[in-house]
Amino acid sequence: MASATPLISVVVAAHDVARYLPTLLGSFDAQTVQPTELQYVFVDDGSTDETAALLERWVGGFAGEALLVRQEHGWIAAARNAGLEHATGEWVTFVDADDELDPRYFEEVKKFIGLHASDEVALLAAHVLLLDDDGNVKDEHPSRKRFEKGSRITDMRLDPIVQMGVNAAFMRRDLIEASSLRFDGRVRPTFEDAHFVGRYLLQNGLHRIGLMASAKYRYRQRGDGTSTIQTSYEDRRKYSDVLRHGHLGLLNEAASRGAVDRWVANTVLYDLVGYFRRERAIRSPSALAPTEVFDEFHSLARDVLARVGTEAVRSFDLLPVEFAVRRAMLVGYLDEPDLPATVILAAVDEAHQLVQLQYWFTKDVPDEHITVDGHMASPVFETVQDFVFYGRPLVRRRILWIPRGHVTEMHVAGRQVVFARGEVPNHYATLTRRQLDPQILQQRRRLIDPNEIELSNKQYVWRALRKWAADTRVSFSKVGVRNKVAPALARTRRARERFRDAWVFIDRDTDANDNAEHAYRWVQRNRPDINAFFVLNRDSKDWDRLAREGFRMVAFRSVEWMQLMLHAKHVASSHIADFVTKPLSTRVFGQPRFRFTFLQHGVINYDLSRWLNSKRPDLFVVSTPQEKAAIAGWGQWIFSEHEVVLTGLPRFDALLEKRRQKAKEERDLILVMPTWRHYLVGAQVAGSGAWERDDRFMESKFAKEYTALMSSPALRELAASTGKQLALMPHPLLRPYLSDFDLPSDVLVLDFATNGIQDVLSRTAAFVTDFSSLAFDAAFIGVPVVYFHFDMKEFFGGSHSGRRGYFDYDRDGFGEITGSVTEVEEAVARIASLDYEPSATFRDRASGTFVTRDGRNTERVIAAMEWLEGGPRHVEPKATDEREAQSKSSVSSQ
Repeated sequence: MASATPLISVVVAAHDVARYLPTLLGSFDAQTVQPTELQYVFVDDGSTDETAALLERWVGGFAGEALLVRQEHGWIAAARNAGLEHATGEWVTFVDADDELDPRYFEEVKKFIGLHASDEVALLAAHVLLLDDDGNVKDEHPSRKRFEKGSRITDMRLDPIVQMGVNAAFMRRDLIEASSLRFDGRVRPTFEDAHFVGRYLLQNGLHRIGLMASAKYRYRQRGDGTSTIQTSYEDRRKYSDVLRHGHLGLLNEAASRGAVDRWVANTVLYDLVGYFRRERAIRSPSALAPTEVFDEFHSLARDVLARVGTEAVRSFDLLPVEFAVRRAMLVGYLDEPDLPATVILAAVDEAHQLVQLQYWFTKDVPDEHITVDGHMASPVFETVQDFVFYGRPLVRRRILWIPRGHVTEMHVAGRQVVFARGEVPNHYATLTRRQLDPQILQQRRRLIDPNEIELSNKQYVWRALRKWAADTRVSFSKVGVRNKVAPALARTRRARERFRDAWVFIDRDTDANDNAEHAYRWVQRNRPDINAFFVLNRDSKDWDRLAREGFRMVAFRSVEWMQLMLHAKHVASSHIADFVTKPLSTRVFGQPRFRFTFLQHGVINYDLSRWLNSKRPDLFVVSTPQEKAAIAGWGQWIFSEHEVVLTGLPRFDALLEKRRQKAKEERDLILVMPTWRHYLVGAQVAGSGAWERDDRFMESKFAKEYTALMSSPALRELAASTGKQLALMPHPLLRPYLSDFDLPSDVLVLDFATNGIQDVLSRTAAFVTDFSSLAFDAAFIGVPVVYFHFDMKEFFGGSHSGRRGYFDYDRDGFGEITGSVTEVEEAVARIASLDYEPSATFRDRASGTFVTRDGRNTERVIAAMEWLEGGPRHVEPKATDEREAQSKSSVSSQ
């Protein structure tokens, strides 16, 4: 029979969540415990949508105790505190209004309480699953590992776990009230949960918590990025108040009670490590962090790290921590420079008899003294990679290419260093599972008996038969057969002769018409001594065109392609995804043996180091002196001039020639060409360069702005009155959405699949784009440019793989910057008034940027690829007055 006092009070703080409430309330209705065992306390935190009305209707129809509290918008801490004032249950939990519960959620909690709750167990934690907006549920929450052993009671002082959230957590209400505990409104916009839980445990002197593996809580990850966690990165309080009142507040409270236990340190580190990890992520909203608070953040982070201690940082293993991140937290805030005792032997370039050395340091580059076979040696190539966190390089990596010798010695800052292969692991003052588990696994592998003598002969035979059957199924699968047939065919005399020393060129697997196509064409015409092949999907719209031209085509993913890749000596591509750089399964075929040249898709005009640093191409082609200085110079990139070569893009040669062949009157397009946005496409198709469709595309700001621009009466009238045509040509990844645009009939819609981009650019009179690298192509041939930057904040806010880099649109751009359709109209009108020519300012910027207008870009690329084999280094182009004069004349006077 149900008690008069509810077993559980459920506090729900709600603010403008009407679209999510039906899901949550439906999961409340589906609970399998008696309604009298639960008390629901809803707090409407000043909602402006239908939240309050939905809650009021549900409360009125609930069979048990439920109430709705209304207050002015005061943020989640105030709402939860208001809910606590009305809670009467033995246990209290907080459920987020956009989440949902498994139907047996409270039944499993009740069962656990009956079996395991005691005066020594202060907190119960449920198993959190991830829920997306399509209703898909995945067991991928970072806390999932602690439930691998099932439901249990654990001591947080011994078991390295933390409890960061109050949702999916249950606390004893009598202990909360005994200490008058409430949420601290100063700890915002994040960490308020962990701060509350930490203080709750500290004030009650309890460390044992219950882990409820069978109680499933579904935590929503909002696809539109509007959750508090997702929007917190641009809030300056995240970088000041959270650390000051949250991290330091919790550490101070722990210290005041005797000592900072490891679970307290881990709670703080779990959050703080996240700040640093996000800065290293390819796509992260930490790009939105306000720069004016960086100094305060670093001052507070330094204090927090000093309080938790270096040993806690060294042994922290609740999240994966990159070497650079851990090192930054350990030595990045030290007053004195951190100097290396060890130098890493990272690579050997046998073709040029060079050795790559690396070492870590902080502050200024120290003095280096290198001797090779008793003689002083200077770096042939060198760079410094800065690991920048919130505007500050906390640790740095020195990268040197020096001559190879028999005996090499090195002194750094007057002290001889030792050489090692691979990073030297941290040393620890405490032995934890982080060190024990790998040792245990290693020992267990040694104890495995290949003869399996503990089995009977019957058991052994049955196990062997099952394994044979499983292996046979794999072997005779389509993939298994291909994996066995391809190497056998590759070993035949015919394949060895056909593919010997093969050079492979590929753009996308789905499309050609980029730098690889143009590089291959030059090789075909000028270097018959190179055994070159071009790879493409057989059903690509470009296949027949290239085959008719005489390209030696090989179908992507075919058995023939597998043979080619096994023999390949060079691979050159405008793309650097795994389907190009790691085309065959490394588990089956081993590491690729070819050298990879990254031809690039275009000129890099923002910081892609977080993405490209991990790719490590053998050759990295760039097009402008500024681009090379940014990538090969000291900064956040890992590359030096050993890899980075200034050649220009192969497609620029053909583009320049096509433009020269177009008479003035043939340049008849006002071309609008936006680039893609990562958040506008679906998931990437595995093993391909294609992406799935997102049906919400036309609801985006991007789609609405470009629809308005292409429908502009002023722009269409300007085009008609000057003999031009307004045309839209979105990025290839936006091709699935072309049919969704409802545009006026006089607007020409162009598709990369059927319209050659070079043919289109060569006839362009004015070019309107946003952040596309094709603005460089346009400026390269003298086309005036307009930048449409209505979403610069969102684009550089972490949703894209790039952040702001060396290229400043105001200082370096090739055209006017606009933020609205009206401003675009006015900018294009000014271009028309100049007879569709760039202004003197933008023409001069292009002249100072492009030093490769000589038609020899591909020639330089091929020479650089041959350098990888030991050939001579090509001479990089430099701007001269005569060349620039010729370029201006050839590009602008026709």
